[in-house]
Amino acid sequence: MLVPKTLDELHSALSQGGQVVGGGAGIMSGAMHPRPPAVAIDLSGLGLEGMDPVAGHVGAMVRLAALERFELTGRNAVAAAVAATASPTARRLITVGGVLGGRLHGGDLTPALAVHGACVQVLTRDAPQLRWLPLLDLADLARPFAVLRVTLGAAGPSAFRRIAGHQTVAPSLVSVAGLRHPNGTHTFCVSAATPRAVLVDAERLPPVEKFLDDHRASAAYRREMTSVLISQLTQELAGLEAA
Repeated sequence: MLVPKTLDELHSALSQGGQVVGGGAGIMSGAMHPRPPAVAIDLSGLGLEGMDPVAGHVGAMVRLAALERFELTGRNAVAAAVAATASPTARRLITVGGVLGGRLHGGDLTPALAVHGACVQVLTRDAPQLRWLPLLDLADLARPFAVLRVTLGAAGPSAFRRIAGHQTVAPSLVSVAGLRHPNGTHTFCVSAATPRAVLVDAERLPPVEKFLDDHRASAAYRREMTSVLISQLTQELAGLEAA
């Protein structure tokens, strides 16, 4: 396990093919490959535990439990998605960077941040310079990479809903976040129902072929439930605006 203390050391570890695992929680997570990487990287030595309520930045090593206590006014979708992630015990271990860097298709935090226009600061093997990417572009980034910081995006009336089956801690079948803009339009982002989190047009959902079809739910069911959740969120956001 490598614990880099500088960005140069982190880039060197990435250049060796190292992958960020984030400690025990990461190793046990479904975000990790079944076979551990030859070079494992722990980001705990880089001082990424900070949170800046003014700038709306959080470090990758911030635990979800700490993010729950962060000032999330104007980002109700993010607060709801954090509360829906795993269990309270797990949220004391799971980091923001671990959740986003894992790029799980069923992650609830990604769509909630995406509707607010969140960005991630990353370092890749191919370039030693830090750069900022729109959060959804993280899905296209070639491994290995490291997520260092996250912007929470612009504040605004937002909400989040999910369908997960009988157990509240079960992975989501469908997750949808929505944000209402000052001009009355909306931004919606879907995850879990699709192979990756995507922004969708409420009036023109992607065809059923774009939705996941597996032993947990059919593509047709996931598409229909996406439509239902968007309708519910639209009504909820209208109520927030009226309030």
